[in-house]
Amino acid sequence: MNSFSLNRFCKTFHWFFSMNLRSLLMWTGGFTVAIFLAGMMVFFFNPNNPKAALGLVSTFDIIFIFIGLFASVSSFLSDYDKKPKREAFLMVPASNLEKYLSAVIYAVTVFTFALFLSVVLGDTLRMVFRSLVYGDEWLSAVPKVMRGVIPNIMVKSESPHVYSLSYEVMKFVVGFSLILWLHSLYTLGGTLFRKYAFVATSVVMISCAMLLSWIINHFDVSMFTSHWDGDKYVSQEVGFFAYVLAIVLPLLSIFNYWASFHIFKGFQLITNKWTNYDILKR
Repeated sequence: MNSFSLNRFCKTFHWFFSMNLRSLLMWTGGFTVAIFLAGMMVFFFNPNNPKAALGLVSTFDIIFIFIGLFASVSSFLSDYDKKPKREAFLMVPASNLEKYLSAVIYAVTVFTFALFLSVVLGDTLRMVFRSLVYGDEWLSAVPKVMRGVIPNIMVKSESPHVYSLSYEVMKFVVGFSLILWLHSLYTLGGTLFRKYAFVATSVVMISCAMLLSWIINHFDVSMFTSHWDGDKYVSQEVGFFAYVLAIVLPLLSIFNYWASFHIFKGFQLITNKWTNYDILKR
């Protein structure tokens, strides 16, 4: 099957979802407990400053969501490394594109929802426990988490007359391009590596971040600059390098997705111990 059928894709996605439902529920439960314990620990060490503790909890939750998202993307095919499951997956009556999109979209949508749900449940459990045992007021970290993970290009600075829509739009575009590239990179890593995909891809990501930092410092380039006159905020400026990243990162993302799908199409029942792509045989 080489053609794409929406009806067949929906059935394939439903099959993929049902096959992973049990592990999804287990991961969600584990994440909920982790969020609850982390929140309890933070409030335990900051009993007299609940607002500061709430800020630390929300920061931890945001970091947890992004790490969990990229970890899930890099392991979206890890359950199919074993022969029986891989055989069942390869034998699904659907095209390669339908099976590939089912796995990728599952990791992006369903697992992301599970991460948010675990944050909400864990934070709620923390509030209930602290209220019943210590008599604390109900302080939820979820609104802060939502503001931290959902960009808003209409948020104005403390000096309204300095506000520049083009500046905020470019920050959003570069930020979105960066997240898209990270997602594509971890998707490629999850398709290429059979073992330690998250660790190996993270090493590549950190190396790229160090290279980017060196380029910015060595060539003295800037992306976003804020100008001050003493203690007065006077202007915002978008640097040339921001436009470069806004173009280069989406192009690299397209290549990563293409390479990931190319590797996926070559999946075999028996493959290399460490990777799904045997370079020596191609």
